[in-house]
Amino acid sequence: MSFPALIVTAVALAACGDSNNLLNAASSENTARNYSVYALTGTPSALPAAYKFTSELVARPQLLSNGGVNFDVAFDLTSDNKVKLLPVRAVVPLPPAGVSSVGMLKSTSAYSALERAPDRGYTVDSTLVVGIGETVVLQLPGSGCIYGEPYYAKLVVDSIIAAERRIVVGSLVNRNCGFRALTVGIPKN
Repeated sequence: MSFPALIVTAVALAACGDSNNLLNAASSENTARNYSVYALTGTPSALPAAYKFTSELVARPQLLSNGGVNFDVAFDLTSDNKVKLLPVRAVVPLPPAGVSSVGMLKSTSAYSALERAPDRGYTVDSTLVVGIGETVVLQLPGSGCIYGEPYYAKLVVDSIIAAERRIVVGSLVNRNCGFRALTVGIPKN
């Protein structure tokens, strides 16, 4: 292997490690949010049933005129009042160009105790059912990340108001390319 090829290999391996050697310093602050969404089914079409983590906005899932979508994950309720999380590609089976995959991983850690997203183990583009108090880690498309690094987030179902088909959710998103810290403030890694 030539010397330039060795350097490129070493740089690529360093970029995949935990040290964040090649990543710029974090510029976006991680903040915790609480919000309500409604079940995708059985609710009026005006009510928000999805969340866009990068913009931290609730929305009713829709395909936009530019071919994109306005959400990362939609929410629904099962017959036994558990929350069904639906990544964008589960809702839009034949997604338009530019709609990226979302990975989800149910965590064994409590929401408040989960400080760092795992680097593997995510199930991509599949639904996930969770109950109240269960924590989910998300691997999201890193829109604007030079090397395609993902963003990471965590969420927890705080409560379900079944009569309204309303779900109260807490979440935190790290919008810094490749950074996995899931704590409030400017992340270090």
